[in-house]
Amino acid sequence: MRKSFKHLFIDYASYFLSSRGPARFFRNMTAGDGLIFTLHRVLPETERTFQPNKLLEVTPEFLRKTVLQVRKAGYEFISLDDALERLQSKRQCSQKFAVLTFDDGYKDNRDVAFPVLKELNVPFTVFVSSEYSKHNSELWWIIIEQLIAKNDYVSFRYEDKQFDYDCTSLKQKEAAFISARCMLISEVPEAEQRAVIREAAERYGLDWRALCRELILSFDELRAFSQEPLVSLGAHTDTHPMLARLSTRDDIRQHIQAGLEEMTAQLGKTPTVLAYPYGFAEAVDERCESVTEELGFAAAVTTQPGTLSADSLNRRYHLPRVSLNGLHQHQRMVDVYLTGAAFAAYYAVKRVRSFLRRA
Repeated sequence: MRKSFKHLFIDYASYFLSSRGPARFFRNMTAGDGLIFTLHRVLPETERTFQPNKLLEVTPEFLRKTVLQVRKAGYEFISLDDALERLQSKRQCSQKFAVLTFDDGYKDNRDVAFPVLKELNVPFTVFVSSEYSKHNSELWWIIIEQLIAKNDYVSFRYEDKQFDYDCTSLKQKEAAFISARCMLISEVPEAEQRAVIREAAERYGLDWRALCRELILSFDELRAFSQEPLVSLGAHTDTHPMLARLSTRDDIRQHIQAGLEEMTAQLGKTPTVLAYPYGFAEAVDERCESVTEELGFAAAVTTQPGTLSADSLNRRYHLPRVSLNGLHQHQRMVDVYLTGAAFAAYYAVKRVRSFLRRA
């Protein structure tokens, strides 16, 4: 998939925020004590030209290089539980730490990522959506990718509306994916989104249950996988909804609690940390944080960027994570993450924009 202007700008701007640029002068103030990396899938490089979900995929080679780079920079890879304990001590850590987390429970986490991480002795957490692991829910972002890839024309139906997309050329397929994704997370209510996806998949002959079985670890597989000393499991709700889009606090509780209870029943152990689905700012609100606290989780993680320090626990149900993005698989970008300068700049810009809106 061709990079957008936004991602090209990020590539070029990364020099100024890396340890070779001006950011090196501020690193002591911005790097924090550690950070949590977010990943989804780890897959070998592919020659497919249409890869709209490529940002969710990194190669095993990049994963290996990242681990070695982060260690060379003086970081220790530790488990998520150990990271929380270090932060809880409320003292500056003698050695900076890094944590690896994987969202959704893809089989390639076990089959491709785990051999690399086992060889390098790196602990990691996999966040599990219970209905995915029961192979009973829709991986909608992959479904729309496959529908668009295999057809020259795709439509989605919601009530009396029909959303039509010309998918003849590669450029049209890429535009169709962006538009359909936006439609599903903004124009169609969260409660109806999966019905829209399911109807389209069935109309075009795509077996969404088989897709889930193909890609996601079952609870039987997770039970065996979690016996590995390096592996821990966290909660990721039941059906992976965008929680902040749900109408009521009870709806939010239902999705988080259902995933929590199913994992406990299936695996014999209650997860202590929740990862909010999607995790960006519009996907998580104060209701999500308070429900998570009430349900007894030790912490919850977002996908909003940032490093960690003891002060992060002042908002322990809104911890930041740093995405290892498949569109930026180079070591300079990892270096940018380690300096923390990009996150400081990001939040400074947000504060200025918020002030200007109020003025």
